[in-house]
Amino acid sequence: MRRLNDSRYCFLLIFLCFLWTSSGYLTWMYHLMDLNTGFSVEILTEVIGYLFQAAGLLLFGLFIKKNPAYTGTRKFIYVIGIDVLLIILSVLSQQTFMALGFGFLMNLFHGIIAGYYLYRLTTLVGWNSRSLVFGLAYGSASIGTWLLSLISKANFIRSGHSCIMDIVLAGITIWLITKEKSPNEDLQFTGEHADTRLILLAGITVIFLSLVKSIGFSFSSAEINQGISLELSRVFYALGLVIAGYIGDYERKYGAVCCVALLGFPFIMIALKDHTTPSILFWILNYLMFGFYTVFRVVLFSDIARKKKEYLYLAGFGLMFGRIGDASGFLICSALNNHSAVLISIAAVLFAFTILLFFLLYQKVYLPESFTQPDEQDQFETFIKKYQFSAREQEIFGLMLEGKSNGEMANELYISESTVKFHIHNILKKTECDNRISLLSLYKQL
Repeated sequence: MRRLNDSRYCFLLIFLCFLWTSSGYLTWMYHLMDLNTGFSVEILTEVIGYLFQAAGLLLFGLFIKKNPAYTGTRKFIYVIGIDVLLIILSVLSQQTFMALGFGFLMNLFHGIIAGYYLYRLTTLVGWNSRSLVFGLAYGSASIGTWLLSLISKANFIRSGHSCIMDIVLAGITIWLITKEKSPNEDLQFTGEHADTRLILLAGITVIFLSLVKSIGFSFSSAEINQGISLELSRVFYALGLVIAGYIGDYERKYGAVCCVALLGFPFIMIALKDHTTPSILFWILNYLMFGFYTVFRVVLFSDIARKKKEYLYLAGFGLMFGRIGDASGFLICSALNNHSAVLISIAAVLFAFTILLFFLLYQKVYLPESFTQPDEQDQFETFIKKYQFSAREQEIFGLMLEGKSNGEMANELYISESTVKFHIHNILKKTECDNRISLLSLYKQL
């Protein structure tokens, strides 16, 4: 079987995993509605369920911290099998406590699976295509779940028949990862330092972004019931994910600023409550901006994880912190459901605090990059001239600086991986470097 490009492989992996885990989650949610549990289904699914997903992401992160060179697939296949079994049990259980128990465990394994594909995204996809691969995969899967909801007016998912589809898609996922083994050989890192304070600041910022987003979009006065259907909103969300992917890969800080901008939309919609057409327009923009938020939190921690090998365990922490914020937001909204004025006031205070957090994060993560960019071309030309790189070596070295793997470089330059390795060997020999890390260090010192 012909080996897939790493980016295509990650796209398929994320698309498949997100599609069948989302389908299983929706089936479980509908099942709880039919059981009449006596509890708020929103609290059970979007608070407790999300927290179990966060716990799963944390568990996978701790596993990677203990095993930073993890490349195997066998353990992940077991996780997929257990997850599918839990989906079936959570839907077939007619007793409330069993449906809840199996469902919460299902969410735990959903989190572990998300941790795995975000780890693969971090280790296999280069810096300049990471956002787009993730945005395209999530966007495509979102459209897929929407299309499933159209079958018999969501009865296909509600009846549990979608479990058969989940089994098939999980089987395809297993087939994909067994055929497309992608070990972390030649994995290079930027070598930058990310201290505990930066990681903590990034995590708290993502939590508050998620929290304010959840509260803001729940404003009763921000709900527009004319002109746009819930199904159509998935299309705008998917479109936002793709646009965010393009912009994020072009310039990370632009995507970050757009992400924060979405927090102000619910307040604008309140002001335009009695003006239907502008409100609908802002409603559409809000869903588009959701895509920026989703991509930002994942890619922020994926980039941090790629700085050094010991940071790899952080690959899924963006989604983990996001789920904690989502759950907290839904919980606050449920508690203050009948106190709109108080809810809006709390959201405004949290909004101001989140902007402050983001400003601090922006200074630490994005401003240093903007200061060094103007001299980057001069630095590159000086370096290749000093070490007398050939034309092909210049191309290879440029792709190495972008974080490309050997396979990605081979596909982009239409040469074999052995040829790529040959040129890398010559580059290391000319610069008297032992490996890629020392080469990048030498380049930065220049």
